[in-house]
Amino acid sequence: MLTLPAIREALRQQLPSSGSIPVHVTAFSGWITHDMSRLQAAVDQANHSTGQARHPEHVAALGYGARSSLLTAPSLQILQDDVDHLGGRSFFAPGRPLRFEVDGIALLGVAFGIVSVAEETDPSWLVRLLERSAQEVMTDEWQLGLVRLARRVLGEQGLRIVPPDLAVAAFSHGVGELQDGDRAQAWKMAVEFSPHNSGPGRDAVRLAVFESEFARLGQISIANATRTDLVTLLQNVSRGMKRWTFEHEKRTPNSAIARWDVENEYHVQNLLWAVLAPVFPDLEDEENLPSIGQKKPRADLGVPSLRTLIEVKFLRDRGQRALAKLIEEIAADASLYLSRTTDYDDIVVFIWDDCAQTEQHHELKSGIEQMKGVSAAIILPRPSSMKRA
Repeated sequence: MLTLPAIREALRQQLPSSGSIPVHVTAFSGWITHDMSRLQAAVDQANHSTGQARHPEHVAALGYGARSSLLTAPSLQILQDDVDHLGGRSFFAPGRPLRFEVDGIALLGVAFGIVSVAEETDPSWLVRLLERSAQEVMTDEWQLGLVRLARRVLGEQGLRIVPPDLAVAAFSHGVGELQDGDRAQAWKMAVEFSPHNSGPGRDAVRLAVFESEFARLGQISIANATRTDLVTLLQNVSRGMKRWTFEHEKRTPNSAIARWDVENEYHVQNLLWAVLAPVFPDLEDEENLPSIGQKKPRADLGVPSLRTLIEVKFLRDRGQRALAKLIEEIAADASLYLSRTTDYDDIVVFIWDDCAQTEQHHELKSGIEQMKGVSAAIILPRPSSMKRA
């Protein structure tokens, strides 16, 4: 069974590169997954397309950019002019193949664009177009859902968004509403890689569903935090390192370069104390355990209310010998810590891997979690932003 990080990576790998898909699909993918670099690339491409080369798809890309506040004043003017031009065209013309009229991603992007320049533009033409489009795509749930989202953007109420994965992804952006069961169905679609033939836009939606729902799984009720919450919080320490201070140049003229380096096991304990103490008021450090002969065991951190000890390790060296030694130390500690105490019955291991040898993490984690008394192992590689000179 794939782990959640593996599922996330697989979903990311399913997204094609920006240059291999239409510009408006690139923009939609960037918007729905919060990938601003991808969205900006689509906006730039749309901006550089002029004259006869500009299509509704380019207008849609600018619309997604406007929704995410990426457009400059000149780009907003281009968007307004193009929306007005689109409004003067005829659609559903007899004998002409349908394109924009049944392209839900393009229609949604243009709806965003119209709303962003609403004071200067009459949206009635798109309202009428979307009513007809909904009839044309009625048998295609994916396209129907996108058309309904576009209608919601323009102010129409009471439309159920389908399919569930699109509903959840859009709702995470504040568009549309959810029905009972949408979250569960959308999550199942994402983590089980349910097949579809809706193109790369749907792949982006699946990734967006995973990210939004995974974030919700990581939310903790502080008043009733559980052992599972403790593990979840420790697993998310890696995400918190994104804003960890490790500067390579001054951030302000009057400040010195600051680096909150992590050099040893005590620093890792301090990091975890800062993360856990606000959530677990009974958190203990250097927890003394009952003596065994001449040995006086002392665990790094403990949460008595959860009967859980947290053992912190600093993996400084690379290679199989260092890993084997680490496993031996953890096995010895686990056996020692739980042999006499009646206050604790569980150990969570947290490892700072200073060498960032991530290719070894799966096997290391699996081995540690097979030890008696150890319920979870979390391995945090040294972030690349903290790379040693």
